Amino acid sequence: MATKLKVPQTAAEMQEMMDDPKVVAEILANGQLSEFTRAYAKATDERGEMADLIRESVKAAMVGRNEIVDQVKSTVNETVASLLKEHGVNRPQVGVPGDGALAAAAYNKLAPGAALDEIGFANIGDYARVAFNKGRRDDPRAAKLVEAMNVYSSNDPASAGFLIPEEFRAEIMELALEQSIVRPRASIMTMSGLKQVVPFVDETTHVGSVFGGMTFTWTPESGTISPTEAKFGRVMLEAWKLTGLARVPNELWADAPALAAFLMRSIPRGIAFTEDAAFISGNGAGQPLGVQNAANTALVTVTKETNQAASTIVVENVLKMYARMLPQSIGNSVWLASPSTFPQLMQLSISVGTGGAPVALVDIHASPTMTLLGRPLILTEKVPALTTAGDLGLYDFSFYMIGDRQSVALESSEHSRFATDETELRAILRVDGRPWIQSALTPANSGDTLSPFVILGAR
Repeated sequence: MATKLKVPQTAAEMQEMMDDPKVVAEILANGQLSEFTRAYAKATDERGEMADLIRESVKAAMVGRNEIVDQVKSTVNETVASLLKEHGVNRPQVGVPGDGALAAAAYNKLAPGAALDEIGFANIGDYARVAFNKGRRDDPRAAKLVEAMNVYSSNDPASAGFLIPEEFRAEIMELALEQSIVRPRASIMTMSGLKQVVPFVDETTHVGSVFGGMTFTWTPESGTISPTEAKFGRVMLEAWKLTGLARVPNELWADAPALAAFLMRSIPRGIAFTEDAAFISGNGAGQPLGVQNAANTALVTVTKETNQAASTIVVENVLKMYARMLPQSIGNSVWLASPSTFPQLMQLSISVGTGGAPVALVDIHASPTMTLLGRPLILTEKVPALTTAGDLGLYDFSFYMIGDRQSVALESSEHSRFATDETELRAILRVDGRPWIQSALTPANSGDTLSPFVILGAR
């Protein structure tokens, strides 16, 4: 039975009770908040002051609860990391598959460019003019920028150009995220250096074991537990250099807002398009390894039907692709298709007996994108054209790992375009990506192998 709490008769008594966390917790736990506040309101006429006190106390209680939850999560993570480390596995801090893209794009006070934020640039155009002496030659911010860059270069000798402030990098990556296909759906890991080893569970089959060789059995209380050992592999991420080049008319350097608008439009678009192309089909040599590349050993290719005509997609293709998707990946999966496949996809349907109407496989009324068998269908020029392997694919990109260096730098040169009164501006960032799972999985019972990466073969 809930303890009857004394009702304060003055604002001072109320303040004293609300300052006691135990009292506040007891009121909330017993569900007495409404009764307590009504009694106090009746005893005093200081309703406005009472409301403020209650709100602040409840907020403090909620903050305290959240801090406890965070502490528990932190303790669990540290314990797991410690156990893995004891067994020779150094686990980096990686988010849940599919999470992390927004966090990687968001402002990070530990990112290399954070040291430049306090210098005071109005926008990226203002920053570029100072960095490349296109504004006032005696701008005091220039010396601070050079000083910060010298410190960064000594810590990262492989860096090039002027590192942009973190607030502008975050804005660029957030804009790029809006136009990207893979990055918002991938697993993101922040890289502290140019190389990072990422452990993965070496899992190839669910026949007799799961989780990379670890077995689970129903064991009697007096039974013997057979020893097993989970197998781990390692994937090397390397921060490959991605560069973008633009020719900027020198008149634009005189207008910082206009220059900023140009840079914030061009750089995110270029990053989004080029990253996606590499994450989908990159060869892994000096660039990310794409999910469609033959070097992706987890890739499943569904072959065409017997006597299937060239340049066609038939219902059987789609159904068989869906059947090869890893079951736990279906809820995260998306279809990627070339625009040239659109006429074929629109004609796909399943007949219903002799008297029913055909059931269309593609739902063009779905929002914000079309769906195919209930999963989002994205038309993109970043995959091969109709008839080529990969013109239609089903992917769970949460099994794709992206290593993000979280730095963007700018370089400029006015010499090569001197005759045309232009300055060449180059943006540089470092990123890598590759499939996290290393093999298609043999299901626990009979059937074809399953994978989070399934494409339609050539026809």
